[in-house]
Amino acid sequence: MLHYTKYFFLIARFWCAAAMATSCAKSDENETLDVPAPPIFEPQYTRFDPIESYDFSLFNENLITKNLIEISGIVSGRKNNGVVYMHEDSGNRNVVFVFDTTGVFIGELVLVGVQNRDWEDIAIGPGPKEGINYIYVGDIGDNRGGRPHLFIHRFEEPDFEYNEHGPFKMEITDFETIKYQYPDGARDAETLMIHPQTKDLIVITKREVNVHVYQLPYPQKTNGENATIFFRGQLPFRTIVGGDISPDGNEILIKDYGAVYHWTGVASNPIASMFENAPTSVAYVPEVQGESVGWTWRGDGYFTITETEKIDAEPILYHYKR
Repeated sequence: MLHYTKYFFLIARFWCAAAMATSCAKSDENETLDVPAPPIFEPQYTRFDPIESYDFSLFNENLITKNLIEISGIVSGRKNNGVVYMHEDSGNRNVVFVFDTTGVFIGELVLVGVQNRDWEDIAIGPGPKEGINYIYVGDIGDNRGGRPHLFIHRFEEPDFEYNEHGPFKMEITDFETIKYQYPDGARDAETLMIHPQTKDLIVITKREVNVHVYQLPYPQKTNGENATIFFRGQLPFRTIVGGDISPDGNEILIKDYGAVYHWTGVASNPIASMFENAPTSVAYVPEVQGESVGWTWRGDGYFTITETEKIDAEPILYHYKR
């Protein structure tokens, strides 16, 4: 009788231990799902605080030799460091246009099977493969505030040749799409940036009295599910229409229709503190509906470009250099 009692006790003890382990595992799983909200920054300056800076000045300006009437994003090539990539918005072609830095049309990168619902900005930087630069196209515009999901298309910066035989046309079929939904309701945005060190994507909205800043941390989902996105704070500006982070990650430019704003010393800072210090307002020639700003590939200046609504007018590519 004692033998069977001892055997039963051992089984009961084993069963209790297993139950406790299962309970702990469930508890640990729940804890991993309970991700604390990231800190929200609250800058102390107002939209009237930025001061003039003379670090940059207009270097040259060039007519774009192909009519693009609604240019909404510009970024400098990395692998192809003598070019700039641009796109149009609002239902235009699903094409990233390639120009040299003097405004000469070189070719087209066509995203096959993708609709240009409202492409509003473009960024370039790291991604899943180490040592490879990726182009990010932000289909993030939402003028009426009714889109349930927004999209960012990502593909490797391609190799191409351009010469006197004329512009090329390249179809891009190998790309990934990052889908997201704002945690606090629909937003219209025209600014997409990528941090070169963290690979995080940053989206800044356009229409609020104080525009909102959101972060999509790396790695971003590309499997059709919503990518994780966090609200990070507000900036005391309105109508922000473009932005870019310098290749070394240490400087930020964002612009509205009347000025370009510049932050420095941000490379080692988390997004929550990138915008804490007041920016300077750098050189900028007022443009017709200018919605784009992008650093040069060296980080020694930046480009802006006009958007024109007249089919017989040609936009101007401005190059600011320090």
